[in-house]
Formats: sequence, C-alpha cells, structure tokens
Amino acid sequence: MPLRAILFDLGQTLLDYGPQSRWPEFRIRRMVELYPLACELWGELGMEAAEFGQVVGAGLQTDQFRAIEHSGLSLPFARRMREALAAIGVEPEDGALHRLVEAFNEPIRSWPQAYPDTKPSLHRLRALGVKLAVITNAPWDTPGRMLYSDLERSGMAHLFEAFVASGDVPWRKPNPEFMWAAARSLACPPERCLVVGDNLMADIGGARAAGMRSVWMNRSGAVAPPGSPAPDWVARSLEEVVRIVAQG
Repeated sequence: MPLRAILFDLGQTLLDYGPQSRWPEFRIRRMVELYPLACELWGELGMEAAEFGQVVGAGLQTDQFRAIEHSGLSLPFARRMREALAAIGVEPEDGALHRLVEAFNEPIRSWPQAYPDTKPSLHRLRALGVKLAVITNAPWDTPGRMLYSDLERSGMAHLFEAFVASGDVPWRKPNPEFMWAAARSLACPPERCLVVGDNLMADIGGARAAGMRSVWMNRSGAVAPPGSPAPDWVARSLEEVVRIVAQG
C-alpha cells in the first residue's frame, strides 16, 4: 500500500542536538546559572547557587516523572518546574514561572544543526507527493513552539504540514495516541503513514503500536539491543529514506 505521509522524529533524525548525555548535566548547570534570576523573582532563597541548581535541576526529572513518561503520558515542563520549586518552598505566580521557563530553555536553541542531507531529502519527499509531519518527545515536555522555532531557524518549518510535540498533547511516544494525533492532523490513515526516527523504543515501538510502518534512522550503524522493536527498514541517511518511499 503506497505511503501518503511521513512522521519524522526531530532530534538526532532531522536536527543534531549534540550528545544526548548532555541533558542531565544541563538541567543542573542551567539552574545554577539561573540562581540570580530566581533571587530576583523570589528574594532570599536560603541556599547557595550550587544547592539551588542541584535540587531544582534534579526536580525537573524525578523517578515519579520518569514513571509518567514511561506510561506514555506527557508532563508539561511548567508543571515540572512548579513542583521542583515547591520542593524549596517557592510557589511561583504564572508570570514569574514563565520567565524562568523561557530563560531555562534559551541556550538549547543554539544547539541544533540540520544534517547535510536533511533539507534536500525533505524537498525530494515533498516532490514525491507525500505529506510531512514532525513528532517529537520534547525534552521534559517543553512547549512545542520552542522546538518549532528550531525548524524555523533551519529554514525547514514550511516543509511540514503538522508538528506534534509532547509538550502540547497529553501523550509521549511510544503511546499510539501520540502517533494517531499526527495522522489525524494530516488526514491520513495510520496504515499509510511511515515513522522515521532514531529511538527504537519511542519511534519504532510507537509506530508498531499505532499500526504504522517504520524506518530506524541509524546514522552511526549501531547494533539494536536484544528485544528492541523491529523496524520495517533501517537507514543510515535520509537519502535512503527517500529511496524507500520512492520504491513504495
């Protein structure tokens, strides 16, 4: 059955966000950097910057939050930040919380770089007549508009007809509801959709759960861990994805 739509993961598939190990240490470091802003917003906090960074940074991704993620549900970043601040006795008003959330995410916007084959491949796929969407588990379920702005800066946002981020919907990959939401936005039945992503559990597992075909974007030639969801195809580049789609 010919494919009508392609649902692309964003990070490490279309855009390179750098080493993924950067995320845990970034949370702590960034909250240390934001200690002066927090003091400006809420006055004396009763702790030094290092302790503030450790407690609040770690509070953005607790075991409880991970369990929610693993259940396939999203947890908006503002709620995470509010609960992390509550652990140090701060109950922020919405305006102050918004300032801290925006400041926290600002450095990340300088990280992403499009892979050399991303834009040419997307144009070729559009020429084949398929619809394109982005499906992304935003880090800590940050607002989708932040990640969409990464596409805009890369000059590729206009190539997509839909953008679904876990910070904007109640689900995360591999929850099939997440995948179905993207398919509905393209008015395309699941069986005519192809999911392309680098994460076997989230992208390939989500595709299988949703009744969609999938391509594992394996740029590094990694070996799949035993028991991982099996993709329909494996690709080392987006150019290979174009050939898969062109062959039907």
